[in-house]
Amino acid sequence: MKALVVILILLINVAFGQQKISIDKNLEKYEINDDFERFDDIEKPEQDFKELILNAESAALFQIINTYHTGFGGYEISFTINSVLEIKELSYNYWTDNINIDNPTTYKVNKADLLLNQNPFNSTKGLRGAYHLEIGHYKNDCLIKTQTFKGKFKTFKGIDEQAAAYKWVLEQNKYNYAKTNSDGVYLNPSRLPSLQSDSKLLIQEIKKIKGHIPHTIKAYVIINEEGKIEKEPIRYAGQLDNEVKRKITNLLVELTRWSPACEQTKEVKSQIPIEISID
Repeated sequence: MKALVVILILLINVAFGQQKISIDKNLEKYEINDDFERFDDIEKPEQDFKELILNAESAALFQIINTYHTGFGGYEISFTINSVLEIKELSYNYWTDNINIDNPTTYKVNKADLLLNQNPFNSTKGLRGAYHLEIGHYKNDCLIKTQTFKGKFKTFKGIDEQAAAYKWVLEQNKYNYAKTNSDGVYLNPSRLPSLQSDSKLLIQEIKKIKGHIPHTIKAYVIINEEGKIEKEPIRYAGQLDNEVKRKITNLLVELTRWSPACEQTKEVKSQIPIEISID
């Protein structure tokens, strides 16, 4: 089975001059539920959806990378800091298969605040951090909206796997670890499903729905062995009117076609998160 998915990448690199990073030994812990996107490096399946990478590029430069990907797109946020704890470079990479080629949206990080609990040049064991980004969305160099992104991360390298913090993260991330749920739906197949249809028509039809539609729609969906999204159950993130959910669900079922997931060589039913950008 041959999969063909076209993903367009918009890369924004922002040099922040000599912006200083703050160190707070009492930085709020990672292991709480809040409105931050969480990234960690506890060993996970090969195709996990979130990831933390720490990279000591040299004795003078250190890189922190947070990534997230879904069937429709994803992003990567990368901080490069120097030995005196200044942000030397910040990159925000966003990719999607839904883009207006004639009038694309570009992105620029206009403000960034990064807190760390310790100096990573001294030690990375137990390193954690939190950050706020203000990301401008531009069309034809004109700002159309500003997005606030809140992220936090923690490395668990060298931490006792019996520690309460480690177990908490395992529990929170159990979706990524489980092979199947009680209904036999694969949560971590050998090969993830991939989108085969053009999402432009889907976006156009969603825009026609009356009522509040967020700029980004996030949901967990089940894709069956025939490559179709099943109507039930679909779990949406955030606040959506029930009628809006119903209409979006119908469009997802009718207008998307997928290459199904595979376990070894067998096509299987799977559950994945999707993210649809409505610009």
